[in-house]
Amino acid sequence: MENTMFVLELIGAAAFAVSGAMAAIKRHADILGGGVIRDVLLGQLPPKMFISYWYLLAAVLASLIVFFDAYIRKEKYFANKDKLSEINNIFDAVGLGVFTVSGMNTAMGVSDNVILILTLGVITGVGGGMLRDMMINKMPKVLRKHVYAVASLSGGILYYVLHIVGVNDILSAVIGMVFIFAVRVLATAYKWNLPSVKFD
Repeated sequence: MENTMFVLELIGAAAFAVSGAMAAIKRHADILGGGVIRDVLLGQLPPKMFISYWYLLAAVLASLIVFFDAYIRKEKYFANKDKLSEINNIFDAVGLGVFTVSGMNTAMGVSDNVILILTLGVITGVGGGMLRDMMINKMPKVLRKHVYAVASLSGGILYYVLHIVGVNDILSAVIGMVFIFAVRVLATAYKWNLPSVKFD
């Protein structure tokens, strides 16, 4: 399970890096530099990304590929903003699913407190995206649309239940990730949002 989670975390790091790079390009930002927050809260210091450079390498390579592709094909890139937004959402959904389950898996190795496990899963899943959005001066997605944290929490609950009833670890992790991915993508496609108070 540990090796599987490592590979999935690399995929998640690359997916979030692509999503972050695309968001930064959309805001005309330069190259910009979850799990760090999770590790700090669990007292696992230094955080994983500073011990294993594979995470950093996956994120940097994915970001550079996106930036250089956008730089080389500027006109095409900015002419297809809607399509790119859809692609960005896919990468964001992958990252959300992977890091929610990864955060929970790490927490399970330290505690059996379900509230802590779910909270750290959601923080790991949405934390990186929140930081990204704040760095580009944008209201974090988790606070405004597409049932972002709800997708993370509901998939996290599903993963936890499957884990508790004895479903194979890898299978339960994959089911949790796919569920989060599906909810996130469907929420965007059908514009599902939580109710909010609107003033005239």
